[in-house]
Amino acid sequence: MKTLFDREIYEVFTEPVLVNAKHFLWIATANIKMTLVGYKGRFISFPDLMSIMVDRGVSIRIIHAELPSGPFRQRYDRIDTNGRLSSCVEFLYCPRMHAKIFIVDGTHALVGSSNLTGAGLGAKSGKKRNFEVGILFEGSH
Repeated sequence: MKTLFDREIYEVFTEPVLVNAKHFLWIATANIKMTLVGYKGRFISFPDLMSIMVDRGVSIRIIHAELPSGPFRQRYDRIDTNGRLSSCVEFLYCPRMHAKIFIVDGTHALVGSSNLTGAGLGAKSGKKRNFEVGILFEGSH
């Protein structure tokens, strides 16, 4: 168990763990915004990352309180030609969801204050980043 703050969330969890999910990614979040994450030396949108994950066999479930932002939905819809992406991604709208949990492959879980946003996942610069904290649990139990 590790406590992560701000940029550490990105450096210890988002880029090395979340981005490399192999089997499943489960997320509980209040907000979903157009988020950019590092992938193979460049930054891509979270919908693009979801597409890459789906291509490698990862199933994704997201429980969320707010509707995803317009830019997120537009990019997702642009990528989701012929329903390939949405066939492996499940969105569950729950207006009272306030938990923030990211579970990757049943081996890593981040529980804390991070929403599915760039600021929440520590991907923003220090001047634009929220003050976030997360507890990272590692290992299958």
